[in-house]
Amino acid sequence: MKILVFLLTICFTLPVFASCPVADKIAREKGMDKALSIYINCALYQNDDDTQNYLAGIYEKGQGTVSKNLERALLFYHLSSENGNASSMISLSNILKQLDETEEGRKLLLSYLKKIQLNLKRTHQTSFTGQLLHPYALLMLASEKTNSKWFYMTKTKSDPRAIKLLKEYQIDDIKKQEIIRQATQWKQRKMLDIAKDVYTRKEFNEFYQILYPKIGIPNAFKRSQAVNQLKERIESKQK
Repeated sequence: MKILVFLLTICFTLPVFASCPVADKIAREKGMDKALSIYINCALYQNDDDTQNYLAGIYEKGQGTVSKNLERALLFYHLSSENGNASSMISLSNILKQLDETEEGRKLLLSYLKKIQLNLKRTHQTSFTGQLLHPYALLMLASEKTNSKWFYMTKTKSDPRAIKLLKEYQIDDIKKQEIIRQATQWKQRKMLDIAKDVYTRKEFNEFYQILYPKIGIPNAFKRSQAVNQLKERIESKQK
């Protein structure tokens, strides 16, 4: 738990950009050193993607007395991206792309992923196998229109910067098709995650069986109905 212990004990001064009102208030009144543990709580335990993105940016570049730490940046960008935060997806894509350009970078990334996997098991409920989305997949997800992302946890669902970055990204067609499948699977997993949150166990099992029947192929009409009903349930809870 070295990373968590470090995060909970270090004191520094930073501008307040995270979406964590209690921590923001403490930071304004008593200073960042008093607010940091609350920010960490928002990021890790309340799963606030804005705070995760905020902390990731600090560790990616380093600021004030905070040294640059790519491992911690990857940790928080990953958590925020898992919530669908488009800004974090772009930042994470950029880091992964740079690391993948050299053999040394790939080895470094592998060591980071192992550490992140271990720390997430200890400090966070999110399951992480040690794999991240491909940089191109992250940009694809970040560029999609907001209205197609009703099952994302975040308010930052789309970022226009991703469209430009996608156009500039050099990738062959075969690899692109593989990445599209990866992004599609990610979205399906996100929809199932939110379904678990809003449905009872019985309702979720019924929903899952319609989408992924044990025998035969899914009924397109029933599948569409089930997805629309989930969307209505989520929208009713958000009112």
